[in-house]
Amino acid sequence: MALDSLQRVIEKLQKTIEAHRSYLAENETRTRQVLIDPLLRKLGWDVSNPNMVHLEYSVKQERADYALMPKGKRLAVIEAKRLGTDLDDRVMQVLNYANAGGFPYMILTNGDKWEMYKVFEPAILEERLLMKLELSQQPADKNAEQALAMRKSNLTAKEPDFEPPKPAMNRSSVKPNKLPKPQPPGTSPKNDNERYPFASEERLYPRDPKPTELKIDGNPKKTVKAWKDVMHEVVTWLIDEGILSGDDCPIRVGKRSFIDLKGAVNPNGTKFKNPQALPKGLILQRSIETNQQWPRLKKLLIQFDVDLRKIEVFY
Repeated sequence: MALDSLQRVIEKLQKTIEAHRSYLAENETRTRQVLIDPLLRKLGWDVSNPNMVHLEYSVKQERADYALMPKGKRLAVIEAKRLGTDLDDRVMQVLNYANAGGFPYMILTNGDKWEMYKVFEPAILEERLLMKLELSQQPADKNAEQALAMRKSNLTAKEPDFEPPKPAMNRSSVKPNKLPKPQPPGTSPKNDNERYPFASEERLYPRDPKPTELKIDGNPKKTVKAWKDVMHEVVTWLIDEGILSGDDCPIRVGKRSFIDLKGAVNPNGTKFKNPQALPKGLILQRSIETNQQWPRLKKLLIQFDVDLRKIEVFY
């Protein structure tokens, strides 16, 4: 999910609040359908998928409007109120039944204001607060940065990050990491399981050495045979985590399109050569030159604000 794509959704919600505040404030259902559901979907939470989000979830004789439960894992409950409702009176009550239900996080919203708290924390209320935003009262880019705390890929990470993303570093001021020298063609690296520092600023053409294993975001290693396999696995992970979706297509990195939907075409109108199917109907261009596969994938990760350290390549 690109940050600018999230920002566009928030800008649209801001306009909706301004134009239809009275209508949305009349009941909770309108607020949920028009304001809350679109933001949750953009953050990777498919509210129509019971394998990901349970609606009207029973907790301690109460009902949480949403329970974020990917593959049955309890992550967060969301209490939704109609637009304009004061949230302060509901925080401790919702925290208590989230605690009883075994959810580590709780989110409270009226469609405009959003607050996120830790549940299992022996601390005062102010110290439990992880994120707070108000769509109508601050710029869309600021709201987007704060809303990233609620995205699926963050809450499902082993170590969730609740800090706003840091501004991109000036590449000219970054000292490149020292990389192992590529082996001459036809030879093997000294260490068959040496880690490739994917986040390095130094360029390494991927023709030699060739990758043999891939590890994404702390998950078990996968066997790969070439950089095109690395590309396919990483892009698939981006889609599964809700970071990348059809709403972001076509995605262009360089002169040609990189990822698109059905009927995938380049900017000049030509169709993808050697297209490969991805989850959720997306298509990957597999005909990219070998020496462009690694840098193009790296640019894609930067474009979608993904920490490059999550990608580990071994050879």
